[in-house]
Amino acid sequence: MEAAFRKVYQYAEPNLTLVGWMGLIGFPLYYFIWTYFLPQTYENLSLRLFCCLFFIVVLARKRLKSPLQEYMHWFYQLAITVVLPFFFFYMLLMNNWSTVWLLSFMAAIFLHILLVHITWVMFVQTLLGLSMAVLCAWASRGYHLEFTMDWTYMPVFLFIYLFGNIFFFRNQQEHETKVSIAKVFGAGIAHEMRNPLSGLCSTIDLIRSTIPDPSDSRNKVYQLQEEDVQLLREVSNDAMNMIRAGNETIDLLLTSIDESRVSRSTFKKHNTRAVLSNAIASFGYKNVADKTSIALRSTHDFEFLGSDTLLKYVIYNLFKNAFHHRSSENFTIDVLLESDKYENRIIVRDNGQGIPREILEAIFEDFYTTGRTGNYGLGLPFCRKVMRSFGGEITCESKLGEWTAFTLTFPNIESPIVDDIKHKLIKLKSMLVVTDEADLIARAAKISKDVGFKLQTLNVLQTLQKRDFEFEYDVIVVDLESVKANGDVLSHIEPLLSFTEAQVVYLHNGPANHHQSHAVYQPTWIETLVWRINTPAVIEQLFFDTVEITTTRPIANNDAKMQQTIMVVDDSETLRQFTSILLEKQGFKVVQCPNGNSALETLNNDAQCIDLILMDIEMPIMDGLETSRRIRDSEQQYSNIPIIAHTGDNSKPTLDKILDSGMSDFIVKPSDQRKLRDKITNWLQ
Repeated sequence: MEAAFRKVYQYAEPNLTLVGWMGLIGFPLYYFIWTYFLPQTYENLSLRLFCCLFFIVVLARKRLKSPLQEYMHWFYQLAITVVLPFFFFYMLLMNNWSTVWLLSFMAAIFLHILLVHITWVMFVQTLLGLSMAVLCAWASRGYHLEFTMDWTYMPVFLFIYLFGNIFFFRNQQEHETKVSIAKVFGAGIAHEMRNPLSGLCSTIDLIRSTIPDPSDSRNKVYQLQEEDVQLLREVSNDAMNMIRAGNETIDLLLTSIDESRVSRSTFKKHNTRAVLSNAIASFGYKNVADKTSIALRSTHDFEFLGSDTLLKYVIYNLFKNAFHHRSSENFTIDVLLESDKYENRIIVRDNGQGIPREILEAIFEDFYTTGRTGNYGLGLPFCRKVMRSFGGEITCESKLGEWTAFTLTFPNIESPIVDDIKHKLIKLKSMLVVTDEADLIARAAKISKDVGFKLQTLNVLQTLQKRDFEFEYDVIVVDLESVKANGDVLSHIEPLLSFTEAQVVYLHNGPANHHQSHAVYQPTWIETLVWRINTPAVIEQLFFDTVEITTTRPIANNDAKMQQTIMVVDDSETLRQFTSILLEKQGFKVVQCPNGNSALETLNNDAQCIDLILMDIEMPIMDGLETSRRIRDSEQQYSNIPIIAHTGDNSKPTLDKILDSGMSDFIVKPSDQRKLRDKITNWLQ
């Protein structure tokens, strides 16, 4: 119900300011019209002024404090019920079904349909409003009410309510269908993008596993020069970072595709200079000279709350436009960082051909273009959406023939604007606390209620019964004292948390190294006392502070323990071959199959040699889901072989299909060799 109320409110929100002013002015105005100019049987100024209070709150909705804004969707349902069905039907009853109020009531029906697009919500509001109107009219007339209506009006009312809602419902269905198509299209793009990314990821992993590691002091003899090896390592590391950024961009696309705003789901604190340095280094220059034309100058560095990927997108867009409109050989772009006590700024200034004053504002409008081939006029408008999602703005100044300067403004990280963004975001965050301590559970529940994030608690034994893909939270807190009390189970919990994107926190009472941890992830160590005293601050830190990615333990070529055979089933020959080489370098034997039909034939001919199947989902002839069903439904000895789905789509519907098909687990493309190795070894232990 709450989700429907939120949807109704969000749908109506763009028109609420207009509705608020119309109601605030119209309700008192029509009192004077129906009392003095065109007198009616009954009028009630007090009731009209009472309704005006609802319109005042609607007009002031964006000025309310954040806690109150969270309940506006509930207030909106009450307000609509009172000012439309209740007020107009009450006045209709009190005016003895006069023609003026019949027409007014029908106008209210049309407005009600427009403002509340979910049919069942509108009918509930109508039923409540009419019931309250009848009750109040009955009380106002001395607990006596005669229905003197002309029943010929009833078909008209039913026609308006029923057919108006049917037409509106069909319009909403069409809109939802378009959104659904957009989501499917976006998922298709994501899948097609992730496949080449997976191939690139596997290629880079192959390079990294083949070349020697300069940090290994035991071996300083290489077939290549050490400088060349170090260069290859740096190039591969940069490429992996780009792959991670590409995957985050895909996720942002999928979370924003049916919204009119930029998704804030990945917002964290970031250092601006570091993001800009990375953007300048990774921009796709056409030649070396272009790279040397950009200079980063900073008087003050600052932090911002947002997405580093989105900010880099904005910077890339400004660079691309600047290079396209260059006008001289001595072309330069200066990137300046400035700060004061009110705001922070990034200024991107070039000495290009400039922009005419009359089109400066138009450049931020959707689909406005300068006529350039392949330009759809969506770049700068999206940049403005990005900056406004950060709580800032983007503006442009230019002098034709001389220069152009784009200014990106950011609120200070401690400003009320950023606090408001955090307050809204934290209600979308989730935390898992793993502990056996009732006191810690109670404290976590209190903090969850006070701050607003979603909390789930599990004891240690319950945690051990979970699967690794069930740990999809923003923060996971593990009470090491409870873990220690259950024996040597940390080594069993850590593999379960190896694949989550959550920030993993270890609570401890003694020195951090008191507990032996062999996690491939980098946990945050927090003393339990600090957690209990300063929890709100720690919570905010865990949800929004950026955690630097550190180098995890090296990948060893395991020997006899890994002499099992993996079947790799994928229709992409390149991806299949690279994945196979990676697995072979880690000690596995590999059997390759291009589709599900080939996999079944291989299993029927020689099932004893297969220990695990790594299966793509979308394949011709027979896809991975159907293949898994046939394996599980067979009465052969291979029916219980672990099957890991290798997919680029990690949406809930796809994951549900994976589990329903009988697959044991899944891993998302592209996955690095460590994650792939750990996922496989977890099922082969």
